[in-house]
Amino acid sequence: MIDAIMAHWQLSVGAIVLGAAVGTLTGFFGAGGGFIITPALNIFLGLEMNVAVGSSVCQVLGASAFSLYNHFDKRMMGVRVALFSGIGIPPGAFVGTWLIKSMKGMQPIVINGASIDPVNFILMVIFAGFLFLIGGWMLFDNFYLRRHSSGDDSDHVGLLYRLRLRPLFTFRTIPAGPFSVPVLILLGLFMGFLSGLLGIGGGVIMLPILFYLVGQETKFASQSTTMLIFLSGIFSTVFHAIDHNIDYKVAAMLVFGAFFGARLGAKLQKKVHGKAIRQYFAFVVLAAWLMVLYKLFRMIYQ
Repeated sequence: MIDAIMAHWQLSVGAIVLGAAVGTLTGFFGAGGGFIITPALNIFLGLEMNVAVGSSVCQVLGASAFSLYNHFDKRMMGVRVALFSGIGIPPGAFVGTWLIKSMKGMQPIVINGASIDPVNFILMVIFAGFLFLIGGWMLFDNFYLRRHSSGDDSDHVGLLYRLRLRPLFTFRTIPAGPFSVPVLILLGLFMGFLSGLLGIGGGVIMLPILFYLVGQETKFASQSTTMLIFLSGIFSTVFHAIDHNIDYKVAAMLVFGAFFGARLGAKLQKKVHGKAIRQYFAFVVLAAWLMVLYKLFRMIYQ
C-alpha cells in the first residue's frame, strides 16, 4: 500500500516538474515542447509510447494556451499565417493518430535477442532521426552560414518563397512579399501529422520552417508557431482521446506545471534577440536527441 502511494506521488511530482520545464520552453521558443515531453514520459515516468504521445498532446494544448495568453501580440502579427496553415492541421493529425493505432497490432520486434514493443521502438527511431536533422541543421545554420549576421535578418527570403502556387497573399510578417496559400496549408498538414504521430505540437519543426522556408522573422515565426501548436493540440487531443491513448491524471499534472513554466518562458523571451533564440533552440533539440538515443540503446541492450 505504501509503495503504491509513493509510486503515485513520484509520478505526480515528476509530471508537474516535467510540465513546468517544458512549459518554460514553450513560452520562450514558441515550441510546444512535445519533442521533449513525449520521450521523457516514456524514459523517466514509464508510460507506453502511445500513452506518452496522447498525454503529451494534452500538455502541448495547455502549455500553448498559456503561452498564447501570456505574449499574444495585440497587433495580431502572425495570425494570418497561422490561420492559413491551420487549415491543414485536422487531416494531418487524423492520419498521424491512425498510424499509431495501426502499429498496435504489429508483432514484437526482436533485436539482439530482445523482444521490443513495436510502437515504442518505431516511434523512438522516428524521434531520433527527426531531432538529429532539425538540431543539426539549426546548428550548421547558426554557427556557419550566419556567423557574420546579426538580429533577425528581416530582409531574408524563405526558400519556399519561389513556389508561386496561387492564390498568393500578402502577410505583414513575411517581408519578401506575397506568399503562396497552398504552400502554407501543406505545411500545416505536415505539422498536424507530426502532432498526431509523435505527440508534439509541431513547434520544433514549424519554428525553423517559418523562418528558413517561409521567410518570417524569428519572433513573428514564434508567435505564429504558438498559435499553430494550440490548433494542433486541440485536434490531436480529440483523436487520441477517441483511441484511449491519454493518461488523464498525468496530463492534468503536466498542464498544471506548464501554467507556471509558460509565464516564465514568455518573460525570458522578451529579453533575448531572435538569433540567440535560434541558437538556444538548436542545443535543446540536440539534448532531446541524446536522450532518445540513450533510450534506444537501453531497449536494444537491456
